[in-house]
Amino acid sequence: MMDYLIQTWQMVLNFDAHLPDLVFMHANMVYLIVFGVIFLQIGVLPFFFLPSNPFLFVCGAVWAASHLSLSLLLIVLTAAAILGNLCGYGLGKTLGQIFFVNYLKWPNQTTLDKTRVFYHKHGEKGFLFCLFLPVVRTIAPFLAGITQMVFYKFVRAASAGSALWVLTCVLMGYFFGNIPIIMHHLGTFTLAGLAVVLLVVICKKSWEYFNKLN
Repeated sequence: MMDYLIQTWQMVLNFDAHLPDLVFMHANMVYLIVFGVIFLQIGVLPFFFLPSNPFLFVCGAVWAASHLSLSLLLIVLTAAAILGNLCGYGLGKTLGQIFFVNYLKWPNQTTLDKTRVFYHKHGEKGFLFCLFLPVVRTIAPFLAGITQMVFYKFVRAASAGSALWVLTCVLMGYFFGNIPIIMHHLGTFTLAGLAVVLLVVICKKSWEYFNKLN
């Protein structure tokens, strides 16, 4: 049993090489496995290292070459991302407030106030894109809970961001993931996609800034 669990865990960590094997070996459980990977990475701080953008891309590519349901995959992954955000928010509001803020005094009051103001002004826009960013996707909901971001605004933004993230990454993999040049340079294309997202955000902010000057 232990060897079975270790083998499955190693497959999850080496998703790009072993996801097809997971689909073949655990067809009835594969949706639960991919749900767990996304939920844990977003919702629980110690699991920030789990695969994300490339994982979703590879999921799309594998599903395109299999008999499994793409619609069900999109629903499962979107639900995992939303629930992961809610879990991170809840842990931040409870454990984060008690252990980090009250006990460790981190962040200090000045930083906490600045973070609270940032979430109040830009939190909703930030959650539309933060899932595309490694580590940030795990820390953002936790800090939202610590700073007690307005809950309904958090849920609205996190849900929209989760749907955008999953649809973008999975559908890109579904339609383009089995093209040889993309399969062999997945990391490069992932970084390029992230750069495009950041460039759009920067251009938008620059445009707003120069409009204010005029």
